[in-house]
Amino acid sequence: MTVLQKKEMVLCAGFVSNHIERDAFLPEQRDILLENALKDLSADPDVLAIYIAGSLAKGNDDQYSDIDLHTIVNPKRKGEFLKGKRDRANNWGDVSFHEDCNPYSPYVVTHYNTFVKVDSWYHAPEEIVPSIWLKEVEVIYDPFNIMSPIIKESAEKVYKPTPDEVEHWRGKLLAFVHETYRAVMRREMLYALSNLDRIRWLIVSGWYMEMEEQLDVPYGVWTKIEGNRSKLAGKQLSLLESWDCGRNSNEIIKTLRRMIPEFLRLNEYLCTQLGVETNEYHIKRIIDMAI
Repeated sequence: MTVLQKKEMVLCAGFVSNHIERDAFLPEQRDILLENALKDLSADPDVLAIYIAGSLAKGNDDQYSDIDLHTIVNPKRKGEFLKGKRDRANNWGDVSFHEDCNPYSPYVVTHYNTFVKVDSWYHAPEEIVPSIWLKEVEVIYDPFNIMSPIIKESAEKVYKPTPDEVEHWRGKLLAFVHETYRAVMRREMLYALSNLDRIRWLIVSGWYMEMEEQLDVPYGVWTKIEGNRSKLAGKQLSLLESWDCGRNSNEIIKTLRRMIPEFLRLNEYLCTQLGVETNEYHIKRIIDMAI
């Protein structure tokens, strides 16, 4: 895509960016950062393996995708890696700022002056076990063959929702229904909207359980749920768009009411599939306490 095409795309979206030319070179700048990080890390004898996850590994990246960089280190030196993780990231490019300053956190998010960011994680070998999360990663340094058998076993794992997941899901959603009502009655409109957003997100997570797809973003995070990388069907995306809402208390409650039928449908479907009691009468009674 040319710079002109990207500019036209942004104009069609209604927002005119001042950074179109810079953004066109973000993938190139990202490649430079990744090359610098790999050169630095692989030269360290206490680095045992390196892999990338996220959009770059899955092949659904765009120019704004970050680098999810995972480094497996000598367990005896892990503490030193964690304490020095910001200094290490400083070696890879000109840093604008770091998000995390906790010396014991296993990761740091570093933003560079190029507008590229790197999420760099550090693990001991025993922390890396076969899982659904390791199905779509790209191993880029593995001299001790640590990652290969783990990746092979991870590839055979299939996600299916469990009864406990469904119970937890609907409990959280019902709690946010009640909390939205409380926030409206207190005139805490931003809090009400925040709760409403959680309900939207939980319905999306229900759609993913219905598709038997793992929602690969943290709780409450909206990245990849809309836009070109979305896995949702057109009807689902239309529902999300129709649940848009402003600060007006009547509008908030009306929007909440419009979301309930889809929640009830998902509850019935997921419970039927997994042999869980739907408790429809009880759930409707809980909802009626708020709306």
